[in-house]
Amino acid sequence: MVRSTSVSGKIFDILNIGFLVFMACIMLYPFWHVLVGSVLPYEEAVKTSFNILPRSISFEAYEYVFSKNTILMSVVVSVFVTVIGTLYQLLITSIAAYPLTKQDLPGRTAIFLFIIFTMFFGGGLIPYYLLIKSLGMVNSLAVMIIPAALSTYNLIVLKTFFQNIPIDLEESAKIDGAGYIRVFFQIIIPLSFPALATIALFIAVGQWNNWYVPMLFLNDKELWPLAMVLRDVLINNNMELTRSGSFVSKDFMLGDTIKNAIVMVSVIPIIIVYPFIQKHFVKGVMIGSIKS
Repeated sequence: MVRSTSVSGKIFDILNIGFLVFMACIMLYPFWHVLVGSVLPYEEAVKTSFNILPRSISFEAYEYVFSKNTILMSVVVSVFVTVIGTLYQLLITSIAAYPLTKQDLPGRTAIFLFIIFTMFFGGGLIPYYLLIKSLGMVNSLAVMIIPAALSTYNLIVLKTFFQNIPIDLEESAKIDGAGYIRVFFQIIIPLSFPALATIALFIAVGQWNNWYVPMLFLNDKELWPLAMVLRDVLINNNMELTRSGSFVSKDFMLGDTIKNAIVMVSVIPIIIVYPFIQKHFVKGVMIGSIKS
């Protein structure tokens, strides 16, 4: 960081740092408010809804949440859909993006324009529902994985990244007798890890937070992912999922405390995963945005 030596420069640095700290506090406060609200005991929670630092901490809300079979099953469903869906979409997207980088691909421009067309025009909700129903994917976890095979935006990012890989590497491999499939899996994929990590983060976050598709196609609550359970509790104010069953507690817990705990359970996994791929995420975004 370059520090200014003039008085006006130092004043600017102080104001700039102060503004950034202020904005960071504004952005972090909602998360902190929910986190604190999820660990407040009943006596302190009923006094005020504004708590910066709790005087005491209670994890009974989390114990209550994880004692519910419905919520535990939704966590398992979310993990399954996120992992399988991310790997599936990465494979399909990368396989679709690589051939589009080849100038000798017949109909390359027409294929790419056809894919771009889907970014601006769709068949509509009713035809989409009828299609899913005719394929027998209603009330099945497959509806959260198979239809979302390809994202045009992710394909464009990967295609741009693949084009920046030196063509000499592929030509050298072909001279040694390697075909397109071997070049793709042994050269292109290992060199594209930053871009793949970036796309994987986009896909994983989207799959983990996906509640719209389950709302349309999943009638069985045992198949609901955590995002759908969270939506049902928060928006529809349905506390049946958290009130059912028995739980021994010395203090009564507020519904808001339980809701905050569910929110934290849905957010923490992504927060844990992100630091491990942050450097690849930044590199992938920067390289994928440059077109040679």
